[in-house]
Amino acid sequence: MKYRTMETDLIKIERNKTAPSPAKRRGRIGKWSPLFASMRVGDWFVVDKINHSRVSQNAGLYLKGKYSMYKHPENEEQYIFVRKA
Repeated sequence: MKYRTMETDLIKIERNKTAPSPAKRRGRIGKWSPLFASMRVGDWFVVDKINHSRVSQNAGLYLKGKYSMYKHPENEEQYIFVRKA
C-alpha cells in the first residue's frame, strides 16, 4: 500500500514569529444577543413552529437554561418562550 507524502517544499512552518492579524475584524452582533439581553424575568413571546429550533438553539447559547419553551395551549403550530430566573 502506497501512502501519499506531502512535499516539504510547499509548506514552511513558522515557529518563532507571531501570526499576522486578519485584515478585517469580525465584530458584528447578531439579532439574538440584544433581544435576549433586553428581556426581563417573566417576559415572553410567541414562536412559530417553523422557527422553534432556531430560537431554541440561540436561547441555549445566550440564556443557558434561563428560559422555558412550551407548546401554545390553544394553537398547536406555536410555542411560548418565557424568560425565567
